[in-house]
Amino acid sequence: MAKPKLKVWEPGYDGAIEIETSVRITATRSEARSLRCRPGSFEWRYGRANADAALYHAGIKFADLWERAGTASASSPDFSSSSSGGQWKGIPDGRVMAMSEINDARKDMGRWSTARLVDYCVMGSTASEMAKKYNTDDRAMAYVLNEDLRACAMHFRQL
Repeated sequence: MAKPKLKVWEPGYDGAIEIETSVRITATRSEARSLRCRPGSFEWRYGRANADAALYHAGIKFADLWERAGTASASSPDFSSSSSGGQWKGIPDGRVMAMSEINDARKDMGRWSTARLVDYCVMGSTASEMAKKYNTDDRAMAYVLNEDLRACAMHFRQL
């Protein structure tokens, strides 16, 4: 009888790997999922089973708000986009609400904390890449990011 082969994940072109994690569906149920991430990124550090769930969910909520507000990518439609045919023109309500929540979070957590969370949670930068960007030590940046996520979790009332 042949031995079953272990799953070996090949790293992607950007160094991304796949990890197995457990995602909580309800208070009593969780589901196993594969997550593709780069070592040192937000998903890699906080998306695993032994990570702090409140910080993970706060970071996910923060990234989701940026996506809904349309500020996460350069290809997002701008506010002045107009369509023909007499349709309603303006900003959708969901986008306005997300922008309002982002503004509230930025006022509560501060400008630099928000900027670091955008780099980490939304753009997918690793802690070491951010340490080079902000000209600091890798370990210090990891600690600062952890505290930024803690402030984010407290803002969203998840901690």
